[in-house]
Amino acid sequence: MGAGMRIRILLPIFALLIALVAVPSAHAKRVPCVVGTKAPKCQVWTAKVKFAADGDTFRPRVKEGKRWTPRGQKTVRMTGIQAPELKSYSRAHGRYGNCMAVEAAETLEKFIKRRTVRLVAMHGRSTTAGSRHRLRRTVQVKYHGKWIDPAMELLRKGLVLWLPNGSDEWAWNGVYGRLAEEAAAKGVGLWNPTACTPGTGRASQAAPGTLRLKVKWDAEGTDNRRTANGEWVRIHNDDVANPVSLKGWSLRDSDLRGVKMRSGYELPANAVIPAGGSITVHVGSGQDHDGVFYWGENKVIFDNATNDKKQMGDGAYLFDPDSEMRAHVQYPCRVTCSEPLDNQVSVTSRYMGIEHEWVTITNRSSGWINLDEYEIENVPWFFEFGARDVLAPGKAITLWIRHPHDIPVDVDGRKLQVTPTPGLDIPGLADFASTSEFLSWGYDKGMLNDGGDVVVLRNPQGAPVAGACDSWGGFPCPKS
Repeated sequence: MGAGMRIRILLPIFALLIALVAVPSAHAKRVPCVVGTKAPKCQVWTAKVKFAADGDTFRPRVKEGKRWTPRGQKTVRMTGIQAPELKSYSRAHGRYGNCMAVEAAETLEKFIKRRTVRLVAMHGRSTTAGSRHRLRRTVQVKYHGKWIDPAMELLRKGLVLWLPNGSDEWAWNGVYGRLAEEAAAKGVGLWNPTACTPGTGRASQAAPGTLRLKVKWDAEGTDNRRTANGEWVRIHNDDVANPVSLKGWSLRDSDLRGVKMRSGYELPANAVIPAGGSITVHVGSGQDHDGVFYWGENKVIFDNATNDKKQMGDGAYLFDPDSEMRAHVQYPCRVTCSEPLDNQVSVTSRYMGIEHEWVTITNRSSGWINLDEYEIENVPWFFEFGARDVLAPGKAITLWIRHPHDIPVDVDGRKLQVTPTPGLDIPGLADFASTSEFLSWGYDKGMLNDGGDVVVLRNPQGAPVAGACDSWGGFPCPKS
């Protein structure tokens, strides 16, 4: 055998050996990824922990065969949670940081300090993005005779945010997301807007509960750098008497993606919400103007929600200068909220032909309904309703795909009269007997696919409204 042939044979062997050294070996035994469940199963490693670095990170000694790795060689970044940032990690001089950061670190440490733990992962090579390549693991520890997941305890206490993982380590998304929802509903930990600073001592005097968010997490079209401004967060001020200055406040998603100074997007001095009004922060780049601001990112940052096995979602979180959370939206809402329009409205579509395509939304309930911030979706396009779009019982809004030039309209594209003018050259005129308002989507070509398509009404959190969907051609409506 020649030297060249030997080198070609040995190179793959060397590559395999390097890979085995780089990733700690797991035991043959597999355990449930999520404590208290049966499936899926995860790889498991044994490790020893001296202390926690913060509320979601620690450096263990990992057992590899018969030896333990040196302390500090491996760093674990816990899967599925995001702890508030510490500004000082020193135990000798005292930890301090953002609201609930110390509490998160000390709670994690209580469970894992000087203990032998399990590290579990769906895939042994899972690491964080970036240059540090920290091990992406969930931690299990035997506590008072039974295995527990410290991340679940942190979520229950409201000390961390839910950080879903859409790639390899998705097994915890559904459980962790529900625990975060429940903590938010109870107003514990981070979810308490006066958790760390008394109301009289805070930097901003905006009363708790007066601010709310809508996050547009799915931009029109395909998610990429060109559609970054299609993702945005609208911040409402429900105080009709007092404006709110957001100078020095920060806005972030769960993963701190694209964040400068590790605090999120910092709102500028002129970010003032009028009494009863709102401002909008777009994810992409642009020139701030008239209550519209730009995060400055060159990519989309909010994860799209799914109802598949990965149970994906995300959130938008607004923090004041004291690092207390003052408003939030975690989506999708799966356990702690109800949708008032479920089975109260219907959606029908006319899709045969380009000139006159429309969607009709009808109030089937016995009460008035307001469609403000609800959206009609025809993937990948959306139309958002406004505060004026209110329906009486039995009445409907008809949304033209193109501009309805043959219908009398005012400057906003809204019909001035309650019933259609007789004699208009509109196919299916009788369909509009209950229509009280005409709107235009504003597209210059046909949108609805004659062969098969779906049109659905989504609530302000992006969840489909039950019973408010029209589909044809064998295409299914999304699950509520």
